[in-house]
Amino acid sequence: MSLRHCIVFLDDEADLAAALAEYFTDLGHEALVAADGIALEALLRSRAVDLVVMDLNLPGRSGFDLLAEMEALREVAVIFLSGRAETVDRVIGLELGADDFLSKPVDPRELAARAASVLARRGRGMRALLTFETTSADLALARVLRADGTTETLSGGEVALLRTFAAHPHRVLTREDLIAQAPAEDAAALDRAVDARVARLRRKLDTGWIETVRGHGYCFRPPWRD
Repeated sequence: MSLRHCIVFLDDEADLAAALAEYFTDLGHEALVAADGIALEALLRSRAVDLVVMDLNLPGRSGFDLLAEMEALREVAVIFLSGRAETVDRVIGLELGADDFLSKPVDPRELAARAASVLARRGRGMRALLTFETTSADLALARVLRADGTTETLSGGEVALLRTFAAHPHRVLTREDLIAQAPAEDAAALDRAVDARVARLRRKLDTGWIETVRGHGYCFRPPWRD
């Protein structure tokens, strides 16, 4: 299962950027719109972004300029969109480090397929960051991040639980499933020990998305679907 990705759209056609962001949000991603290169750079410096989809022809600095000059942009995947279909533009874009190049008008379904392919090649099929209602869980750092800037450590067993839930959204997992896929860090891997671990994890994340299914187990129900 691919966890949702953070994708930023930058286009001189504000309506197009908003429409694409809405489409990708419906697919379950976190889709943001940057008004210009300055806003894009601020986003890249303030949060984990997986992919930037941007127009080649932008007011001020072009997409080529941004990719060549913005160091933070080189750390994420980039797909160029352009109304110009010249081969030389594609070649320059790819030589500068873009991952893909699409001509306008673009079909959102094709863009989504290209984005999935680019992210898979970049090894970002599974994000290290899971976003909940008011918190985020950084699985790589094993920490809960809160909006007020405070953090809390996640144990190895809690990270394993989160990875298991994230890999099986909207599917009921029995206690036996959780014990097998996310074993406890000590010998106390009994059914009720799983209940305590899940309860503790929900408290840390302040989430209602990990639901108890009476008589069966637990289900992770985020508001998006793959």
